[in-house]
Amino acid sequence: MNAVPRASRRVAVARQRGFTLLEVLLAFALLAGASVLLLSILSNGLRDVADAERHGEAALHARSLMDNFGRMERLRPGGRNGSLDDGRYRWALEVQRVQDPLPAPLPTPGQATSGPGADGIVDAGEPVLYRLDLTLQWGEGGPKQTFRTSTLRALYPLPEDL
Repeated sequence: MNAVPRASRRVAVARQRGFTLLEVLLAFALLAGASVLLLSILSNGLRDVADAERHGEAALHARSLMDNFGRMERLRPGGRNGSLDDGRYRWALEVQRVQDPLPAPLPTPGQATSGPGADGIVDAGEPVLYRLDLTLQWGEGGPKQTFRTSTLRALYPLPEDL
């Protein structure tokens, strides 16, 4: 008959057995954890793409608004606000008159220090400098839903500006 001892047969049979129930459950748990992690990474990526798209759209709106301020109507110090895209984007503009950052030329010897330009009098031939601060918000207007930009605009004054 068979010359293989009985103990050897048991070892051979034990080696041919499959995974235990505990090993299979552990494998499924690891697979489920990896799937949840992968899905959360994908959903965060999609959310970030949507945020970037809204930020890009806000930047385009801001550029369009900044290009038109001072061209369609006269800039005046103060604030104004409005909305775009049927209220999806809300904007607020703050206009401030600022001093020219360039220092005034030094008077030549013998030149009077009073006259045009002295004592804060503006020369009608010199442009007036304005600072424009624009804030665009969308959604609830949190830190990730706000776009801010600033620029300087030089305009020649009208008689009522002097």
